[in-house]
Amino acid sequence: MGVKLRGLLMLPCFLAALIHAQNEMDQKSVDCYSSIDGTIYDYGATTLDGTQFIPFKAYQGKYILFVNVATY
Repeated sequence: MGVKLRGLLMLPCFLAALIHAQNEMDQKSVDCYSSIDGTIYDYGATTLDGTQFIPFKAYQGKYILFVNVATY
């Protein structure tokens, strides 16, 4: 009987955590700007030392991983 009781007590905790996690995800959503035209290939970035501009068009057809390390 102890195992069944422990399982019944765990269910409300699990459901509360699930609901809390869903609420946090909803609060962090961001609307995209529909007024932005073009693709990623129309943009580029400067190197860390700021001496060179790298157009993303140079990487068209290749796999690219963009990592956003900014904080808010």
